[in-house]
Amino acid sequence: MRLSPRPFGRTGLPVTPLVLAHGAIRGSASRGPALKPEDVERAFHEQGVTTFLVYWAWPAMVEGLRRLVRAGHRHELVLLTETGLPGGTFVRRSFEKTARAVGVDHVDVCILGWLRSRGGLGLGSWKALEKLKDEGKTRAIGFSSHDRLLATAVAREIRPDVLMLRYNAAHRGIERQVFDALGNDRPAILAYTATRWGFLLKPLPARGFPEAMRAGECYRFVLSHPAVDAVLCAARSPEELREDVEAVLAGPLDPGRLEACRRFGDEVHAAARGGWRWMFREAPGPPSA
Repeated sequence: MRLSPRPFGRTGLPVTPLVLAHGAIRGSASRGPALKPEDVERAFHEQGVTTFLVYWAWPAMVEGLRRLVRAGHRHELVLLTETGLPGGTFVRRSFEKTARAVGVDHVDVCILGWLRSRGGLGLGSWKALEKLKDEGKTRAIGFSSHDRLLATAVAREIRPDVLMLRYNAAHRGIERQVFDALGNDRPAILAYTATRWGFLLKPLPARGFPEAMRAGECYRFVLSHPAVDAVLCAARSPEELREDVEAVLAGPLDPGRLEACRRFGDEVHAAARGGWRWMFREAPGPPSA
């Protein structure tokens, strides 16, 4: 029961379809235990996870990866990091702090986090990423965004190596606004919020759905789209991760189950609270938004 690496767009990096992350905004999901350093090691040795999202402030992930690096596995790992605040100085400082914490001289992918406007590329932010790549400190650079139209427009303009975007059964507008819009010229796609912060894991009996999706199905749904190269997984325990890996190894969802998940996703989206959503700078859209 081990994941196999796959191409990450045109970056030349082999990534596992599940990218293990430290944690996530859980929304309606219940809080539970968190992975320990030994769980990170076990994910590599037992489940074949070779790709990790790491940040210097995540002690368990950092320590687990430090142990793997010290054991001589650096060449087998693909490490990704995301910088939070814009500004060239901050981007480099955050990158180098993470690299030092893990004990490596380079991080394979560096992403500018949560791009909300073209202004987020200013203050030397994107130039700082380009310089890190030129120096060989990272092999691929990109950005994350909740704004699909902005992401597409900026991707055409600066041609990033990687796009990190929200995609799940309840948020499918990305399929036409990004995947179709960019076509075969798109960068590597890393999806996140596969469970829609846990809301896809809760049934909606009042709307005709007494059963929800399972976490593994959420990852399979995302990976069923041919444009998606990998998806973030924030399993809270070795047991959750084992279940997620087993599900992904079963392959894409069959057409019938895909359609059922779309219908459920539409209801989850429709059941969400209305009003202006400050985090995403958007008003409620249609079910496939």
